[in-house]
Amino acid sequence: MTLGFWVAAAVLLLGVLILVHELGHFLFAKIFGVKVLRFSLGFGPKLLAFNAGGTEYRLSLVPLGGYVRLLGEDPGETVPEIDEDRTLLSKPLWQRYAVVVAGPAFNLLLPIFIYFVHFFGHATVLPPTIGTVLPHMPAAEAGLLPGDHVEAIDGEPIASWEELENTIAENPDETLRLLIKRDTHREERDLRPIKLERRGAFRFRETVGLVGISPRFHLPETGILDLSSPAAQAGLRTFDLVTSVNGKPVTYWAELERAVRNVGASPLRLTYLRGAQSALPFAHVGVQSPGTAVVIPRPVFLEAGKRNYETGLLSSELFVYAVEPGSPADKIGIRHGDQLLTLDEEPILHWAQLAQKLASAPSRRFTITWVSPGGTHHASTFKQELRPPVDAYRRGEDRLVFGAESRRAWRTADPVPIKNRFTYAVNHAFTRTGQLVVAMGQGFFEIVRGRVPLSSLGGPITIGYVAGVAAEQGLDQYLWLLALLSINIGLLNFLPVPILDGGLLVFFTIELLKGRPPSRRAREVASYVGLAAVVVLMAFALKNDVVRFLLE
Repeated sequence: MTLGFWVAAAVLLLGVLILVHELGHFLFAKIFGVKVLRFSLGFGPKLLAFNAGGTEYRLSLVPLGGYVRLLGEDPGETVPEIDEDRTLLSKPLWQRYAVVVAGPAFNLLLPIFIYFVHFFGHATVLPPTIGTVLPHMPAAEAGLLPGDHVEAIDGEPIASWEELENTIAENPDETLRLLIKRDTHREERDLRPIKLERRGAFRFRETVGLVGISPRFHLPETGILDLSSPAAQAGLRTFDLVTSVNGKPVTYWAELERAVRNVGASPLRLTYLRGAQSALPFAHVGVQSPGTAVVIPRPVFLEAGKRNYETGLLSSELFVYAVEPGSPADKIGIRHGDQLLTLDEEPILHWAQLAQKLASAPSRRFTITWVSPGGTHHASTFKQELRPPVDAYRRGEDRLVFGAESRRAWRTADPVPIKNRFTYAVNHAFTRTGQLVVAMGQGFFEIVRGRVPLSSLGGPITIGYVAGVAAEQGLDQYLWLLALLSINIGLLNFLPVPILDGGLLVFFTIELLKGRPPSRRAREVASYVGLAAVVVLMAFALKNDVVRFLLE
């Protein structure tokens, strides 16, 4: 996209934010009979202006703010006698509070509207059906199984996976009673989430509950290690996706596993899809070629008079699909098609289990074992690398890199309709806005405490950049950014800094407590101090922009 597109996206974004903020002040001033002298979008020289109802409506040159000028806002202002009862300061304190609060309050209401529209467009949700249960975790110890459908927790109905996940996260170390449906019957299970400290919104630490479940079912995708096994001899390869066994469709790995286990010595006729890359003139497209394999299980003698049958079919869950060049996994020799076995002498049963253990000890040296196709076993030690990626918004966040990736051959249960979309949208709009308000409030507090560096601040160039990137990514991303910045502006204006709305609220509160307003001199001094603080903050933000976009 061109620079002009990014500038237009940023100007539109700021224009909407300013319009909403100033509209709050404007409407409540009109409601309480306060005369509005000027309504301006932007600062500086006017570009366009017209008068209506005693108010000058102006579009100004610098689109980095805006303001509403009210009659009598300045105590030293000369007011015509005819308008003395239309000044801001002539109104009761509660009305003055309302006029000032309305601006940032409108900024906090805008995200609620945006999120309501977004969530009202949802017709379905992911059901609370368990796809994976991690071993040695609370869910496994409570006896939960893949396919269990959670209907209620502590008597409260659970309608979606999101509700299930949030309830568990909000109750670490608390015993929860789950009502689950398994096949055709219902039963209750007690579950106690363990505590996990993680980085939440804006990378602040938070403590949540964890039980070791996922909505993802592993697909019936194969892994082949023994090249002389019946499966390999029948032509099957690692990462083939089995679609049926002896004419019966299979959707999940557990179904394939049961079908193979129950067939005994009888031949298995498998249909499968095999991934490939099709090179077109304009792109590389992933395609899947169908195939059929007849697998004849071979006997495995266990002891006198007893035998079992094996096919060599394994789940692709722990097979390596990709290795990042130069990563720790690459350096120790892990390759595509290898199967991971143990980490620090503990069996690896799920890829999520591996990821969780690696994340829990970022600076530790691990010992890992794996096996290559053909049966060659390997063992080595490694330490994860810390790398600073930069995403589309140029946010550098350190990430831990092991470097081996799974195929991620998963699917979830089919979505279910939302019973009451209006209630769903209202609840989610208020919840999402509340979460962001809390997270941003914490962010302001951490900046004041010095725990968040001033280098994290962004100025007009950053705003223009992220607006352009969000606009390129589509309307949804642009609206989400609009909601995020609107909350930011709303909270920022509540800060008790003179020249901001919060500063006026402080003056009104002093008047409420002392019975008289602060002196004109005190207000002037406070305003100069507040202006200096804002200018210094903007200078830091602009300096960060220059370093981030022009010098790096």
